[in-house]
Amino acid sequence: MHNGRLFTLVGGIFGLIGLVLLCVTIALAASTASFLASAQRTDGTVVELTARTSTTRNSDGYIRRSTTWFPTVEFTVDGRQYSFQSSTGSNPPAYAEGESVPVAYDPDDPSDARISSFWSAFLAPLITGALGLVFTPVGTLLFLKGRRLTRRRP
Repeated sequence: MHNGRLFTLVGGIFGLIGLVLLCVTIALAASTASFLASAQRTDGTVVELTARTSTTRNSDGYIRRSTTWFPTVEFTVDGRQYSFQSSTGSNPPAYAEGESVPVAYDPDDPSDARISSFWSAFLAPLITGALGLVFTPVGTLLFLKGRRLTRRRP
């Protein structure tokens, strides 16, 4: 395959992936912002830290294990107790058992709740947005370079 066509193809794929990631970012951020705008706030308590260990093997055969800690939070609304496990984990743990944390919950369905912090709320949109901001311009530059090389070819 000619270099120009290869650059055009790879650039198109990278650019498309970048645009999809940016669209996902917008959807995630809008959903989170909408939830937080209508959510009620209360304080909860971290009652448990759950470890999830993942194992990966690199090309040299080296096995790497990493553990991520996910907090389980309990809170009370109108005398009824609710609990949820955060979808955002970290290593080292971001919270300690017994620690008080701010909670945002849906007033119509208090079981729909999350820790009300910037990182817990916007980590996913930040990651997809950062990847989209890398893939889109790299893809665009590769695509344009490929088109220019294709036009120069005799």
